[in-house]
Amino acid sequence: MTKRIAIIGGGISGLSAAFALEESRHAGAPVEYVLFESCPRLGGVLVTDRVEGCLVEAGPDSFITEKPWAADLCRKIGLGDQLIGSNDSERKTYILTKGKLVVMPDGLMFMVPTKILPTVFSPLFSLRTKMRMAAEWFHPPHKASADETVAEMVERHYGPEMVDRLADPLLSGVYGGEASQLSVRAVLARFAEMEAKHGSLGRAMLAARKKMAGAANRPAPPLFTSLKEGMQQMVDALLSR
Repeated sequence: MTKRIAIIGGGISGLSAAFALEESRHAGAPVEYVLFESCPRLGGVLVTDRVEGCLVEAGPDSFITEKPWAADLCRKIGLGDQLIGSNDSERKTYILTKGKLVVMPDGLMFMVPTKILPTVFSPLFSLRTKMRMAAEWFHPPHKASADETVAEMVERHYGPEMVDRLADPLLSGVYGGEASQLSVRAVLARFAEMEAKHGSLGRAMLAARKKMAGAANRPAPPLFTSLKEGMQQMVDALLSR
């Protein structure tokens, strides 16, 4: 019996779903699908413009290297040679606090400190928060019985200042919502898994990076991955299949 599937939305998720179903169909699976999109353009928020010879991302500019699915998709659709990693030694992010732009210290992996000295000497955090960061390395494993907000989880590990100065600005840029309104299991499920296994998010992040680097003592992989001609390459490649 043929399965009939409706895909709602022609953003990257919808296009990826259509690609997976098309692969299954070519492999002989009895499946039909229709993709519905209200806008005249497919691709959703993945939009890359050229302005005076420069690439300008109007939406997401990269994806997290640790999560392999986007890179795997790029390789499947013929974009493997277009993948480029972030230059983490040169990448800087600034947080506006008390009317001043303050650079995020080196070693912060999506608001989790993994290097001690840059964090200790950063003016972004108070002494109280720095002490919480140090104590966090000894945080015992904890498996939550129920979901919680990102703000609640971050505050348990690092205190309220970390929510205000890192979690809120970073998550609002990615998800368009406040940490107090976002579910950990929905947007940071990996953090919940790390906490259950390692306790300390800092120790968990270091373990994850070492695992990705492999046994050959290779340099740690870049934190973010993008495409040479912009993220819209994914959309264009999917539409050409």
